[in-house]
Amino acid sequence: MMSPAKKLCLTLVLTTAPLLSFAEPIATIKTLSGDVTLIRDGETLSAKLGERVHEADRIITGDNGSIGLLFDDDTRVGAGPRSTLSLADFSYDANSQDGNLDVEVDNGTLSMIAGKLVENRPGAVKVRTPAAILAVRGTEFSVKVANSLDKDVAE
Repeated sequence: MMSPAKKLCLTLVLTTAPLLSFAEPIATIKTLSGDVTLIRDGETLSAKLGERVHEADRIITGDNGSIGLLFDDDTRVGAGPRSTLSLADFSYDANSQDGNLDVEVDNGTLSMIAGKLVENRPGAVKVRTPAAILAVRGTEFSVKVANSLDKDVAE
C-alpha cells in the first residue's frame, strides 16, 4: 500500500508534469550536407535529414556543412558552411497565419524565403546578427556575418 504522503507526491507530479515547458518542433530538415550539429538542451546531436528541429535549437555547420530548413509556416531557411544560428523564437497559428520567427545568426551565411508569417504581417520575421536586427518585410534575402563583424546584406 502507498502512504498518503506518497499518493500526494505522485498526484502532484502527474498533474504538474504537463505544465512543464519543452521546446516544440518548429521546422524540418529538408536538405543536409557535410557536418551539421544541433545543440538542444545542452546536448550535442548530429543533424539528420527529415529530422524536426525545435525552438531554441542551435545549429552549427562545419567547414563543408550546409542545411536547409522548412518551417511550419512554409518559411525556408538555408545556412552555409561555418555558420552558427539559433532558432530563438517561433510561433505560428495555421488558422490565422499569425505568429513570429526570430533567428539569431552569430556567424556564417543565411538565406531566407519568407513564408506565411510575412505574407500576413510584414516584420513578423526577424534575423538578428551581432551588429544588426533585420525585420523581414519582403520575400527573400541573404545575410553574411563574418567573424570580423563585417556584414553583407543582399535582397
